[in-house]
Amino acid sequence: MKFLIYNAAGLTIPVEAEPGVFFEFECSEEECGKRVKIEGVIAEVSEKEFDHILNQTLETNPGFSKISEITARNYVFKGRINGKDVELSAENLDDFAKRFMDEVLVLR
Repeated sequence: MKFLIYNAAGLTIPVEAEPGVFFEFECSEEECGKRVKIEGVIAEVSEKEFDHILNQTLETNPGFSKISEITARNYVFKGRINGKDVELSAENLDDFAKRFMDEVLVLR
């Protein structure tokens, strides 16, 4: 499955992972503008836990306010970004695509 991890070193980074299975991913400086090393799991969580982590993300980086529109609130990333322990909002890429298309179609 593909996921977007939000506010990973200030970026939105797409990763391929299976929920609950540890993975590692490294985005080079050429690809991301800076080196970002991701180690951890995409965890399936309750909507309440997702909302708590979403609020922490928004407090840390208000520039990610658009993610408050996520409708499928059931995944987060738990692990390390560049060696720092984090819990971050995550979204299944299919859910993101549906949300994006719904928004585009509404604007027409």
